[in-house]
Amino acid sequence: MVLEAGSTKFQSILLRIHEVIDEEGLKPGDRIPSERELVTRLQVGRSTVREALRALELLGIITTRRGQGTFLQPYRSHRLVELIAYYILRDETTRDNLLEMRMLLETGAVRLAALRAGEEDLVALEGIWSDMEKKVMAGEVPVEEDYEFHRLMVQSSHNHLLLRVWYPVIQYGQTVRENSLNRSGRPQQALQEHRDILDAIRERNPRKAERRLEAHLSVAGFFRVGGQGY
Repeated sequence: MVLEAGSTKFQSILLRIHEVIDEEGLKPGDRIPSERELVTRLQVGRSTVREALRALELLGIITTRRGQGTFLQPYRSHRLVELIAYYILRDETTRDNLLEMRMLLETGAVRLAALRAGEEDLVALEGIWSDMEKKVMAGEVPVEEDYEFHRLMVQSSHNHLLLRVWYPVIQYGQTVRENSLNRSGRPQQALQEHRDILDAIRERNPRKAERRLEAHLSVAGFFRVGGQGY
């Protein structure tokens, strides 16, 4: 594999590393080829590979563990998302569009989940809902559990591209709003809403699942028309 003419070494090596990740079918948490392996496979100098890997690590796309190697990070930990969000989410219209985008993505995902979710998906959703319930009962705000429930719901659609698009949309949204779960009485209400969504998925009822998710996101303030919640 040789660098293409007409592009800088740095740009090209980043693209080539991405190709290697795709070719290997690597997922977040997987170990990527070592610096030496990449030098051999990409036929470039060690300093070029090292510079590219350093940039990817600064953006939170990979992480190096001493004595173990370099690993892909989960999408949600990418600092690139925060940097982009800082620049593109400065006006109210863009923020509202983002909230609408989440509504469109998740309502589509929950319809598919009601049709496609397997037993493993349902078990995972039940497990995270139980974790959420424990935190609410203990008077805690289940921020991580809320995120994980929605991630598993989208994952249950079994549409890989949908999940990939969902990750950055969720992260952009987290940079421009206070977490709705901090509102008084909201954790208990949200717990029941998640239960209703999960029950609709279990019933294999796409329309009911969609309606319940729309209600949940609307109450949480994720869908606004003309800058106002409804």
